[in-house]
Amino acid sequence: MPVSKKHTGWKWDPTNSRLIVYIPAGSTTPTAVAYFDNATPYITSPVGLTVTTGNLTVTAGDDRVTAGNLRLGAVSAFQTTEPTSAAVFKQGTAPVGTCANTSTIYASATVMRKIPAAGTSSNIET
Repeated sequence: MPVSKKHTGWKWDPTNSRLIVYIPAGSTTPTAVAYFDNATPYITSPVGLTVTTGNLTVTAGDDRVTAGNLRLGAVSAFQTTEPTSAAVFKQGTAPVGTCANTSTIYASATVMRKIPAAGTSSNIET
């Protein structure tokens, strides 16, 4: 079934066994923004996936980044070479005090730091 210019919402694609979600794209044909595949548990989004309120919660399994980087905070552009397969941290608010059964790594202005459950923060040694 072809998608009309007025079609928004979702439709089942029986040929590829997937549910397709559409958003309006002005007066042109709507843009498909997500595919829910019947055979595998994933979402394919050609325009990215953004959570603007609330949290993204994984209650079972892993939270995986198989290509690109894991970025925490609004990371600035790199001056020379963009890393790959890296965890990139933006400087933020440092943790204070103890937190039972939890440890944290975070970025200060100039170094990576760690704080174990006991609550004593220190630099991560190189």
